[in-house]
Amino acid sequence: MSQGKQKHYIKPQVKNTLRSKLNAGQTELELGDTINSSKQKRSSNNIAKEREKVDNITPVKQGNFRDSNVDIDIGSIGDFDIESVPRNACMLWIASRRSGKSHGCQHFLEVYTKKHKTDGIFLFSLTNAGFPGIPSVYRYKNLDMLEELISVQIKVKKHNQKAKKKDKISSSIIIILDDMVGGNCYTGQMRKNPILNKLFVNGRHLSSDCGSSNMMVILISQVFIALSPQIRLNTDYLFTTKTASRKERENMVNTFLSLNSGRRGLAESYEVFDSIVNKAEFNWLVVHCTAQNKKIFSDYCFNFKAPNTLENRRLVGDNEDWINNRKEIYW
Repeated sequence: MSQGKQKHYIKPQVKNTLRSKLNAGQTELELGDTINSSKQKRSSNNIAKEREKVDNITPVKQGNFRDSNVDIDIGSIGDFDIESVPRNACMLWIASRRSGKSHGCQHFLEVYTKKHKTDGIFLFSLTNAGFPGIPSVYRYKNLDMLEELISVQIKVKKHNQKAKKKDKISSSIIIILDDMVGGNCYTGQMRKNPILNKLFVNGRHLSSDCGSSNMMVILISQVFIALSPQIRLNTDYLFTTKTASRKERENMVNTFLSLNSGRRGLAESYEVFDSIVNKAEFNWLVVHCTAQNKKIFSDYCFNFKAPNTLENRRLVGDNEDWINNRKEIYW
């Protein structure tokens, strides 16, 4: 032995290899005994509980997160009261192409304007389709006129704040933005236009306290996610019906409909959504997004049914407007 070096006895170690584990498992099966392991194992009770959870999971279909244990009283969800909508409300109508968005909105306006005097209904549309109750003089194919309308409402409000009651000006208008996203769904006017975003964030402030001047905004679109967050999160009412896009349904449910967190809460929300929109033709789910004290779905979810045949009456305009009415086709 060389000086300064000492031999040490090295105890043989058992290699914990995959082969050794397999052999140990085989031996355990053959002997019918349990081999203790240095690693902590779950108890048989925990394993049974985990299996029970797995057995109770219902497969997810088409993103609807169905749950067999969901029990929602759909009958408690009442019909939507159109007359309860304030004059300065901002609302979204979201649905697929050819699903009756203009049809449903026309019916809403026919009922609403019977009890609420309206001084003007202005349609901004890339296609100029639908809404037979609005003459051509109130129709626009771009947003150039929108800023001027807002400017007029601001002037009217300032005048009414100082004027005597007999001198106040009545200017309650409705602005309809019909599918202004067009072909550029993610870069369209609705998403980037600062006036539209500001209209949803601060539009209610254009109304006067005396109620003589108000501006309601109705935005119609095929694509929910194409709208800016400012528009989506500052809407008062959402109208929606059958939507082909799974992604669209998920976004609307997660944004407006979910009452409780977790898987069960999401399943309940989808149950409400599907039960109402699939109820009948031209049937709409209305979500009162700004409702207070939402505890159950019937506090803020409603059913809205448009008839198959509309009144198609004149919503705005005098006789001269309708005599000179011309139906143009935009492309």
